[in-house]
Amino acid sequence: MKKLILALLVLAVLVSGGLYYFSRKAPELLRQAIARAINKTVKVQAIEYHFPWTFELQGFQILETRQPFVDEVCFSVDRVLLDVSPLSLSQNKLILDNVDVNQALVVVRMRGGKLFHALSGAMSDRAVSASNQDAQNTAGVSQLPLEIRRFHLEASRFQFADYDVQSTGFVIELDRIEANFKDISFPLSSDKTFYRLDARMSQGRQQKPALFKLNGWTKFGNYETDAMLNVSDLSLPYFKPYYAQVTPAEIEEGWLSSRSALTIRDEVLTANVDIELSALYFRSYEDGDELFGLKAEEILSFLKDSAGKLKFQIVLQWNIRDRGVQKRERIRNAIEQSLKKTLLGNVGNILEKTIKKLSDGGMDQAKDDFEDTLKKVKNLFR
Repeated sequence: MKKLILALLVLAVLVSGGLYYFSRKAPELLRQAIARAINKTVKVQAIEYHFPWTFELQGFQILETRQPFVDEVCFSVDRVLLDVSPLSLSQNKLILDNVDVNQALVVVRMRGGKLFHALSGAMSDRAVSASNQDAQNTAGVSQLPLEIRRFHLEASRFQFADYDVQSTGFVIELDRIEANFKDISFPLSSDKTFYRLDARMSQGRQQKPALFKLNGWTKFGNYETDAMLNVSDLSLPYFKPYYAQVTPAEIEEGWLSSRSALTIRDEVLTANVDIELSALYFRSYEDGDELFGLKAEEILSFLKDSAGKLKFQIVLQWNIRDRGVQKRERIRNAIEQSLKKTLLGNVGNILEKTIKKLSDGGMDQAKDDFEDTLKKVKNLFR
């Protein structure tokens, strides 16, 4: 019994000593592990250890390391809670069971066709990553694998600044972000990372906010993806820098809602997009009063339903590694082909309704509708 008690006391001392050593060394090891995993500069004002496995990071920032945005903020939050798995002591990697973030700022920038964000260093070209890893190993500093089992983002903001469509940076800002991620690994692996995100975008005092919903999974090691993106009540005039890339027509007023099925296989992105436009009013059309090579007024009269909404579907596809792909032309061509296909279907529906009126005895009205339809069809493809 005495030996058992003595052994338990020795074990307790060893455990206490181990936890004390862990609490002293882990904060800096934690900061270094995160910085190496994402290949960014990581700053932390203070790290507090809460027995037994929780760390509180205060004044946490991730800064860009690539030109032209060196030292600009990619991610910033006042307080982060990390629950470190006890398995980290027995495995050669840092395992975080939970990461809870509240009221953070996430910033993504676009320039020269490249995205700059908190994880862009880890998601860069494999060859570059391998080269960096070789350099680290040569310097005697190895990357500690990092595994995040659950990442929760709440009441946060997202800013996207696009320097490709506007030299000063065209900004889109989302707020009230609620997001959950499951199973994130660095270095990036071929395992699925699941995610779900809800956010809103303010569009002025007099306008209701646009809503964004994203859910699905991605294998960040090879970019394989299966996801759904839903957008509701997006005000089109604000996004002129984008739609102007596809058409010179100018929208005075209009709202967009869409549902997109996104897949990436063998680095080929396929997007099936259902589009709904409402309260659409143009300040000006394309040359010749056209839209996408068709007569504008006829397009709008044929495509709008009884509620004044215009609905159609487009399919987009390109290799995400191909920097030379002409996305604008592909989007325009997809819209043009979809409009023509939808128009022909609607013409058939109108003619069918006209025939029904004839059979019901509404001869005069049916004749007028039929002649009006034929006239519009002729003008449409003139």
